[in-house]
Amino acid sequence: MVKVDIREKRFGEKEVFEDLVFTLPKAGIYAVTGASGRGKTTLLNMIAGIDKDYKGSVAAEGSISYVFQEDRLLPWLNALENVTFVCRDSKKAADMLKRLGLEKEITSRISELSGGMKRRVAIARALAADYDILLLDEPFSSVDEGMKQRIMDTVKELTAGKLVILVTHDAREAEYLGAEKIEL
Repeated sequence: MVKVDIREKRFGEKEVFEDLVFTLPKAGIYAVTGASGRGKTTLLNMIAGIDKDYKGSVAAEGSISYVFQEDRLLPWLNALENVTFVCRDSKKAADMLKRLGLEKEITSRISELSGGMKRRVAIARALAADYDILLLDEPFSSVDEGMKQRIMDTVKELTAGKLVILVTHDAREAEYLGAEKIEL
């Protein structure tokens, strides 16, 4: 469950949130939408506990896994090692990479992967982690359409019974995942 009760969030003179209040249950998919600069990524960072500079409270019950806008992969490790790093199970990591179409790139160094492949490694890593809440910040942005559907199917399958909060500018992604919208 996530409870958000933000009285005020500012970046200097710019007000991002005022009286933003909502509660999300322990399970379900929610899509945070809105124009650029409305605070979507900031909201995820507050839920994750990364951003604590606000007036109010944010409470998230359970462990969190996060796909950031940037891949944030460990460049000195290969794809399999990046996923194994979070789940501590190389068999599970390999299976997750295969599910996302990376069976031929399992031992590839991160520097050898395309942008879309790196994105899939980041998603595989988040899905392989032990979590109750999955935060996805524009996770499908650099993935081609065919692969996007495969990834979204995997997300839907593997997150059943968990809470997923997705930031997206694409209403089709939210609709495909059956997400309820949170407009900022």
